[in-house]
Amino acid sequence: MKYKSIRGTRDILPEEAKKWQYVERVAREIFQKYGYEEVRTPIFEITELFQRSIGEDTDIVTKEMYTFLDKKGRSLTLRPEGTAGIIRAVIENNLYRQKRIARLYYLGPMYRYERPQKGRQREFYQIGAELIGPDNPASDVEIITMVQDLFEVLGLRNLILYLNSVGCPGCRAKYRESLKDYFKKKIRMMCTDCQRRYPLNPMITFARTVGNNLKK
Repeated sequence: MKYKSIRGTRDILPEEAKKWQYVERVAREIFQKYGYEEVRTPIFEITELFQRSIGEDTDIVTKEMYTFLDKKGRSLTLRPEGTAGIIRAVIENNLYRQKRIARLYYLGPMYRYERPQKGRQREFYQIGAELIGPDNPASDVEIITMVQDLFEVLGLRNLILYLNSVGCPGCRAKYRESLKDYFKKKIRMMCTDCQRRYPLNPMITFARTVGNNLKK
């Protein structure tokens, strides 16, 4: 056959599509039970939106985004994740003025240029939720509880929940400096990417180092 699907993408055929529809239906039911409403954002956005929200020194921005110029010379990017577009939609459409708290969820395709492998494609689908408004731990608890309910209804069992934190704005700055001091003597042992990121974002350097050690 002359034409085939692009590497990193796949067809979802009828039998498998039924399973997808089931997961999507359950997700919608759970989200709506918690008062979340669906929002659909464009598949592509201005590139700067993702650069500023995700971080210019992250792998997603530096290596994995599908970016192109349109006929007007504007840099556009296929969305690599859902949060940036949701926040842009909330601000642009004044949703934060209409409601003190915005509870939104989304379903749809995302795109990242990375090596295709089992369970990881360049076009992948994501379900997510955003609670926009209150800045307190109760918001995190709500999201975590909602996702846990979703997993239970889908029949997932024996799950382990790991909680992590990047700290408050005040203590985060001190933690960054502590990380820089820790890695200062180890910088020659790092990969090229980590050496480049070290002065910009030591927290990413730490995450990559821990991740590589866990893989070993």
